[in-house]
Amino acid sequence: MDARGTRLRRRALGPLAMPLVLMLAGGCAVHPKGPHGPACSTIEAATHILEYPSYRLATLKQIAARQDLSQHEQTYLVNAIFMGGFSSQVADTLITLIHNPCGTDQTRQQIRAKLKFTRMLGREEKRVIGALEKAEQPASAPVKAGGS
Repeated sequence: MDARGTRLRRRALGPLAMPLVLMLAGGCAVHPKGPHGPACSTIEAATHILEYPSYRLATLKQIAARQDLSQHEQTYLVNAIFMGGFSSQVADTLITLIHNPCGTDQTRQQIRAKLKFTRMLGREEKRVIGALEKAEQPASAPVKAGGS
């Protein structure tokens, strides 16, 4: 190979290499723009746990159970959960967030959108979809006993 061919490849890969290096060197979760909430620093710390996805997801599941998460924190949390790990743990963490009383329709829509692009195993994906469907159903009116 001549020096000219090497130079051309460097120019072609240069713009792509830096984002890839940044993604692999640090956490891959996209932090949305907007005011940072109190949970953001904990989510950020969890995204840097790359070697132990089980530990990262256990930390994120604890955050998903907090009942005071803002929309910004929920968006960031969903991005962090989808960084990867075992399908069952990803599903458990998502279901914890879906069942959280502070969970919003926007968060559930984000989860649905990301599910289309994940490599989650079929039964785990079905569990998450089932939890989403249950959360999106309106509460049924109580049935009166003894009335006909």
